[in-house]
Amino acid sequence: MAQKGSRDRIFEIKRKKEKRKRGLVVLGVLCGIFCILFIPTQLKIWKMEGQLDVYQQQEQELLAQKEDIQKEIDYYSSDAYVEERAREELGLVKPGESPIRQAVPGRVQPSSENEQEIFH
Repeated sequence: MAQKGSRDRIFEIKRKKEKRKRGLVVLGVLCGIFCILFIPTQLKIWKMEGQLDVYQQQEQELLAQKEDIQKEIDYYSSDAYVEERAREELGLVKPGESPIRQAVPGRVQPSSENEQEIFH
């Protein structure tokens, strides 16, 4: 009988070991399935986060560019710019101002009184 009890005990130990092995195999399979399902998803998330960083940097650059353009628009629509262009390109002066013209070597510039006499 002593042998029968020790045999039962040995079988019982073997069964426990097999249950542990089966448990570890099942756990391994579950971990493998988890990895197969979720690792690609996590990789996509990391890739999208990288793209998001790039897009946020582009957004900041575009906002800075927009601000520069808005400053240019404000400047070009200001009275100071219009006056500057009128003085430089058209030679206009304010009432009471005396225009000063730069001399161009080899070229005679008629005065405004002479121009009127010539062209009328």
